[in-house]
Amino acid sequence: MPKVQGYSFDTQHFIECGDEALEALREWRHTDRVNWIRIQGRPGVLWMRRYGEVLGLHPLAQEDILEGEQRPKMEPYDDHLFVVLNVPVLVHGRVVLRQLYISLHRNHLVTVFEGDRDPFDGIVRRLRQNGHDRLRRADLDYLFYALVDVAVDGAFPVLEQLDDQLEVLEENLIVNPDRRALGDIYRLRHDILLLRRSAWPQRETLGRLLREADEWIGETVRFYLRDCLDHAHQIADLLQTLADTSANLLDIYLSSASMRTNEIMRVLTVFATIFMPLTFIVGVYGMNFRHMPELEWRYGYPAVLGICLMIALGLLIWFRRKGWL
Repeated sequence: MPKVQGYSFDTQHFIECGDEALEALREWRHTDRVNWIRIQGRPGVLWMRRYGEVLGLHPLAQEDILEGEQRPKMEPYDDHLFVVLNVPVLVHGRVVLRQLYISLHRNHLVTVFEGDRDPFDGIVRRLRQNGHDRLRRADLDYLFYALVDVAVDGAFPVLEQLDDQLEVLEENLIVNPDRRALGDIYRLRHDILLLRRSAWPQRETLGRLLREADEWIGETVRFYLRDCLDHAHQIADLLQTLADTSANLLDIYLSSASMRTNEIMRVLTVFATIFMPLTFIVGVYGMNFRHMPELEWRYGYPAVLGICLMIALGLLIWFRRKGWL
């Protein structure tokens, strides 16, 4: 069951309800107060059938809420304006897109947030504490703007955390480019691309609100919505920067891994080169000919070992001077 809260307010009055808010909405509609029904958690089919008409939701809007995973959009119906936005949140370090549904009516507003807790606690505190706050003095469309603003700006803390993770990952890549770092790079790239795919339709939706919602949003509030659109553009630009940074990190990892492989191959090649003449020498004495001058020499064996040692040391000194070691 979704959690339902209701708020009805003006400069002089503030009424707050829990589960009974849906029934109270029938009476609130006949007042001059601003009315907001706040629903947290995705409603089920039976719940929506029971309360969809009370909330004044168009059947297609109800269907969008029940299905979920909608593209950010704006749908103007005859008696209300229906808006879908994405709100990014971090869950166990991974980016998850929660959907926010806002239905703006003539005398009330409905929000449905599919997560357990929406980001609007700050707005509620403003409504409770200060009867002279602009939210308490303004019309319904200003509350609509305040909710949209919180939803859009919610992306900035998420982007900041992603940027911090990229910086830490870059430092680790320079010191130790292991395979775990590669997994972190792909995880961050997935989250960034997920946000990028949502950013474009979100901007488009805000642009449509400015162009096509004159019937529902006054000129003063439209001025504030332009600020939301500017923030949406900033978010898109930041996401592009983060995407480029993650691609650079992948290049850094591949370059570091290649350099490390080259270092390993260089060391192995040096040792193989050292043992090549030694292998030749001992191979000569492994041919088992009966008449070899050194076979009968008392110091032949230690002399051969000494020659091998001198060759190995000489090659090591030469490689060191060449900068290969």
